[in-house]
Amino acid sequence: WKAAPGLTLFSAAMLSLQAWVPLLQIYLMKLTIDSVTASIATQENETAFQRVAILVCLTGAAALAAALFASLAKWVSQIQADRVADHVQDLLHAKSVELDLEYYESSRFRDTLHRAQQEAPYRPVRMVKCLSQVIQACVALAGIAALLFSCHWGITTALVAAAAPGAFLRLKAARRDYGRQQERSATERAVAYMNWLITGENHAKELRLFDLGPSFMKRSRELRRELRREKSGVAYRAAYNELVAQGGATIAIFGSLAFIAHQAVQGSMTLGDMVMVYQALQRGQGYLREILNAVGDLYEDNLFVSDFHDFLDLKTTVSVLPASVPLPRPMREGIVFDHVGFQYPTGTGMALRDVSLTIRPGQVVALVGENGSGKTTLVKLLCRLCDPTVGKITLGGIDLRFFDVTALRREIGIIFQDYAHYYMTARENIRMGNVHAPRDDAKIRAAARRSGAHDILSGLP
Repeated sequence: WKAAPGLTLFSAAMLSLQAWVPLLQIYLMKLTIDSVTASIATQENETAFQRVAILVCLTGAAALAAALFASLAKWVSQIQADRVADHVQDLLHAKSVELDLEYYESSRFRDTLHRAQQEAPYRPVRMVKCLSQVIQACVALAGIAALLFSCHWGITTALVAAAAPGAFLRLKAARRDYGRQQERSATERAVAYMNWLITGENHAKELRLFDLGPSFMKRSRELRRELRREKSGVAYRAAYNELVAQGGATIAIFGSLAFIAHQAVQGSMTLGDMVMVYQALQRGQGYLREILNAVGDLYEDNLFVSDFHDFLDLKTTVSVLPASVPLPRPMREGIVFDHVGFQYPTGTGMALRDVSLTIRPGQVVALVGENGSGKTTLVKLLCRLCDPTVGKITLGGIDLRFFDVTALRREIGIIFQDYAHYYMTARENIRMGNVHAPRDDAKIRAAARRSGAHDILSGLP
């Protein structure tokens, strides 16, 4: 509704019209057959044919209307589904940018993110389509059930009872499959990682120099085999459930057909009534199957979408304290680390312990130490990519937590050892240093000259 309210209303109208037209077609077919039967019995061929011709034309018009409504509904549903998918992607992107860096240290978070990313592109689209099916089929089924009930209450009861086993099995399977999907998230991530290692350019040199290809391929094959066995079991259970559901429905349909044939032979029903009831039964079974399949899919989608909501419900820990203050200009007191300690969420020990450090304005300071001694962690804390576990960091005598995070980071120029190259133009890459600045080619060229990149870039195509 948030993504496309107008399309939602239009789609609902089209679905309602689609649902009633088949009922009208069934009734017109009954009248046509009864007219033909009556004309044969009374020998009033000419008059009867005129009446039959009108009924056939009306039935044809209803069929054309059904085709028109179906085409409109399909068109609108696709546009609506795309809008919903875009809306969900926007939510996913906004939350990903908002979350703290420390979340990426957690394998549990990575599993949640993996499931959210994996499901977000197609689940919303499928949910829109399933909801459309349910609305249309429910409206149509209500009319079909009323029609069958008017003939005999037992036919309606048999129709509904035939669908119960399939519904139960489908919902049970959906919950089981959701649990299995959660369990294999780590394996799916491992498969994706191995594929990235083997096919990407980042590790292409080492892959060839150390002959890692066969080893990685073997590992990937084993992981994919494990996933394949899991999915094969899911497919087998789905096929079994479908067989049980279809078997019950078939027995109910042909049992009801035998009953109405007996009623027609006894004279309790006309031939048109018999054809109408049989068609209604077939359509009713089709609508019931649509509803149950769609409800099963929606139930399954809802379980998966709960992962997406779990992701959206994650809270940022790097927040601004009340009464935030502007950054000091000019900075007079410098940067102070006051007995700072930090432990990563998944770590067993402190990455930094009791660090005190003062950097005065104008000073040039180099931090030197072994790998893993905490140099990068210290910089992350200064940028507020994470906050100290103990102690505090001040800028101009004010705790960093009182500054707006975006404003603070805008004052810091940083290149990490695992710096990023963006697959964009050189101009765009340079502008990444300050995307909030106007698109000024002169400033971008000046930055390239000052950094020594201008001559290299000028020689590129």
